[in-house]
Amino acid sequence: MIFDFHHHHKIPDYKGVYNKSIHEEFSPEFYSIGLHPQDINEDWKSVIEKIHFAAKASNCLSIGECGLDALVNTSIEEQIKVFKSQIVIAEELQKPLTIHCVRRYNEVITVCKGVSIPKIIHGFNKRETIATQLLQNGFHLSFGASLLNNLSLQKIFQQIPKETFVLETDTADISIETLYEKAAMIRGISIMELKNIVDYNLKTIFRW
Repeated sequence: MIFDFHHHHKIPDYKGVYNKSIHEEFSPEFYSIGLHPQDINEDWKSVIEKIHFAAKASNCLSIGECGLDALVNTSIEEQIKVFKSQIVIAEELQKPLTIHCVRRYNEVITVCKGVSIPKIIHGFNKRETIATQLLQNGFHLSFGASLLNNLSLQKIFQQIPKETFVLETDTADISIETLYEKAAMIRGISIMELKNIVDYNLKTIFRW
């Protein structure tokens, strides 16, 4: 079964990590939960408490999306406070971080210094220098729909070490199988070999 690292598909028995909101009733097999930078408001501390509680469930595999975003209205200082509060939860529960980042990579790297749990930048689609910087600082990269047509991203994906990546559909209207087919072609390997690589990385990330 091919596994989707980060998705928004409300499909029963879908194999992957569903990005769940604390307000949702939907109960997927596996989910992540967190406070996205765009959803931060003055009541964020009580939201973090609810996330903390929900994250204790055994089928909550990751804390996120959380992170930093240069395009939202909340100040970077406040975003960092919220991000750090979720890192505390992730480290307490020993669950990985699914990180959303828009134009704040240096700050994300700085905030995550010394964090021992796996850190995954979801939907990575930036340039090679940023990829190199993230990998040098111990992050994993999750690639999504941009991999299908972005030639510079394909070059990055082709060259990065096999232990550093996973694949996701996020909100894109594509199948995870389509993404695996393209990813295998880019790496010059079979889909089965790619699946084995990703499965190994997922075991490392989720400590299965």
